[in-house]
Amino acid sequence: MSLGKWIAIFVAGICICSFFFAAFNALVDPFGLFGDRILNWWSYNMTQNPRTAKIGWLDKHHDEYDSYIIGCSKTSSFPVELLNRYYDAKFFNMIMYGGDMYDIEMTTKYILNRYGAKHIVAVTGFSELASYNNEADNMKGNLHARVDGSNLLLFYARYLFANPEYALAKLSAYRNSTYLVNADKVFEASTGAYDNSVRDSEPIGALDDYLAKYPFFKEKMPAHASLPDVDACVESVERIKDMCQEAGSTFTLIISPMFHLELDTFPKEDLSDFYRKLSQVTDFWDFSGYHSVAFEPRYFYDVYHPRNAVGAMALAKMFDDDTFYIPEDFGCYVTLENVEARLEEYFSVPPKPLDNEKKVPILMYHNLTESNAEDFCVTSETFEAQIKALRDAGYEAISFSDLIDFVERGTDLPEKPVIITFDDGYKDSARIGAPILEKYNMRGAINVIGVSVGKTTYKDTGEPIAPHFSFEEVAPWVEKGVLEIQSHSFDMHNSQELDRDDYRKGVHQKPGESEEEYIAKFRADVEASRRAIEDALGTRVTVYAYPFGYYTQLSEVLLWEMGIKVTLTVEEGINVVIKGLPQSLRALKRCAIGEHMSPIELIDYLAGLTGSD
Repeated sequence: MSLGKWIAIFVAGICICSFFFAAFNALVDPFGLFGDRILNWWSYNMTQNPRTAKIGWLDKHHDEYDSYIIGCSKTSSFPVELLNRYYDAKFFNMIMYGGDMYDIEMTTKYILNRYGAKHIVAVTGFSELASYNNEADNMKGNLHARVDGSNLLLFYARYLFANPEYALAKLSAYRNSTYLVNADKVFEASTGAYDNSVRDSEPIGALDDYLAKYPFFKEKMPAHASLPDVDACVESVERIKDMCQEAGSTFTLIISPMFHLELDTFPKEDLSDFYRKLSQVTDFWDFSGYHSVAFEPRYFYDVYHPRNAVGAMALAKMFDDDTFYIPEDFGCYVTLENVEARLEEYFSVPPKPLDNEKKVPILMYHNLTESNAEDFCVTSETFEAQIKALRDAGYEAISFSDLIDFVERGTDLPEKPVIITFDDGYKDSARIGAPILEKYNMRGAINVIGVSVGKTTYKDTGEPIAPHFSFEEVAPWVEKGVLEIQSHSFDMHNSQELDRDDYRKGVHQKPGESEEEYIAKFRADVEASRRAIEDALGTRVTVYAYPFGYYTQLSEVLLWEMGIKVTLTVEEGINVVIKGLPQSLRALKRCAIGEHMSPIELIDYLAGLTGSD
């Protein structure tokens, strides 16, 4: 064979290999540039490079949105559902890792020219003042060529002929992916925001416990010597504002909340210069500064990112929504007229101490009896003595609605609150308990097993059980406000002896049960319980008491997604609930109260937990 033929074969081989190489990268599409038609896994693509993948997503879904919030990773803290409500719009979150004002400007320009927008909301911190138009990684940290105007052919070629490890990593991650967020999928594709479902459903209580879990909140951060790009950023804001005005879009600029240790890293003189120059260009909402929120670590995921709950506070402040808890010193609308006063306050007024938490014990009973207390029973005589002792010691029984209002709205609780709960839904817990609670101006919550309501036998086995009340029997007490009925599952409070092959250990996944099957069954069970209670009593189910106290990270996320605001365990201890942090209502502890605990012992026990007299 001639040399020419060998060369031709060699070249053809290279071309064929290159074709398959490019085809593999295009089909797997780890950066979301080619439509991701095979795996359709946009949360992964956005995790790799949100700047490029979100453009690919919008190419397919832009008609689902009419407004955009754009900025650095702090941008994700502003919940899309609240933006939609307040602006009467359909927002997409264009958060970019380390996005600076150049990224915001170019992305805004592209969106306005390509899709149009009713509203543009730009979010910035102060790190953007130290770096302008900085591309950290030309694969994972760069803008799409259609956004920054770079060469499209070279841009696509870079990804088509990229190291196949990117595509192989996506295939491996896809094969091993589970429901919960992980390092391979940190975005919620439909909103463009971080998927914080795990962090938003994690239990949060005492500050010392939180700092022990996240010690970085106590570590000093390296300071910025200067902020060299103040002028470039201000000029960029001005161009964005002009673009929005020309396009008929509203423009809002927000300076994000920041933890005080991050604020400490920025030079005061440069920040003051930025505020003065920015106020000459546009009015803006400022949620940074040394206010009370900045000194509360539990309001932050880490030292750089405020929780979504804090973003909700900020939006509620902007739209004067008093259904949210908002600390008095949080947020300021800055204009040219008040910028000097703002700066004086910013650096000289000490933060007001937050009165934002409350210790709340939750008592756990099961059944009551007239006499001969056994197992989890308490006699009526003992129960009445305990309830009287609580009242005489100054405790006031609150409802779970009161607890939720304290957290969500900042509504006051009594000085010594207590919640009284009964599990399972036994007939005598209502028949005996409700009149005693009413007598002492107390109230209680009964967490019912849906499948056992009104029953005297265990499901279809014929095995006798302690009778459970019907909804009709407790309805009068619910109407009076003496009792509230919440969920203890519909049919996940199983008996290993009686359920046998169908036994489930509380809400745990069964051996051999796929995650998909488990999630479907768990959701169906929760919904069946909620529907039964709400249809029968016309009340709202907001509390889920875990059967036997078993719970998992997955069950917490699923209940959070289903709108269950409070979850209860059987872990012993006190609860610290925090204004503005719905996470403080997760996996609450309870105090198991038995027949042999005297009234004095009960009061001493609670005093030890709460630190009260």
